[in-house]
Amino acid sequence: MSEYNCSLIDIAPAIAELIGVPLPGADGVVRPELSDLMRRCSRVGVVLIIVDSLGYSTYQRLKPSMPSVSVKGTLLRCEAVTDHTTPAIASILSGCYPRTHRVLTTADMLTSSIKSVLERAEECGVKSAVVIEADGAAAMKTKIELSEGVPDSRDIIAYDAAIKGHAIDLLEHKPALMVLHFRAIDRYAHEGRSFDDLAFAAGSIDRHIAEICRHTLADSCIIVCGDHPIHGKRTEDDHGVALIIFRAGDVCD
Repeated sequence: MSEYNCSLIDIAPAIAELIGVPLPGADGVVRPELSDLMRRCSRVGVVLIIVDSLGYSTYQRLKPSMPSVSVKGTLLRCEAVTDHTTPAIASILSGCYPRTHRVLTTADMLTSSIKSVLERAEECGVKSAVVIEADGAAAMKTKIELSEGVPDSRDIIAYDAAIKGHAIDLLEHKPALMVLHFRAIDRYAHEGRSFDDLAFAAGSIDRHIAEICRHTLADSCIIVCGDHPIHGKRTEDDHGVALIIFRAGDVCD
């Protein structure tokens, strides 16, 4: 397996540079290969779409089910920093390792002294938005204005559809940075579902991404990334996650 192109902790510094906000204290760095790619896609804003359990090897197998992402996007192999969702997302958004941000549970979001790129943007008057699970959204509501949550559900396909719907609604506010989190692949993996079921989940997420692209500015930078490699019976030896970057308008052309 080739070397990693970057780490999950390098995403927030690159986004911060793109939208013009400081991100002091980050463990990650602004890697030119990542920030240059983002700038080539857009200078007007970012939609960061976190796809739970989208490991690098998993994505390679699911690519046929994700044509909107795979055909238009540039794929990088990104180093994961943890096997658990909450600290992984905190690392993606803060640019810090879990040992630095210490956000291991949703409740820790309220007490951590480390600020995410969403919060830094809000402090600088740069509009940001987040659409995640309801408890996480409630915690973020204390930090940024545009925060919407979806209650957990046994019907994870409907859950992801609700995430997409809220994201499209918040895009009307024209945030410079939006973050959202899709979970169907991860839930199906934990349930031990078949590969066909995983492909169905991936296809559903791909269609959500395409619709989001149709509702955002054509020159927005779309970043799709996994939070950790897949769990359940399909645990992988590869500890990389997929990171795909493209321009929103390219999906609609």
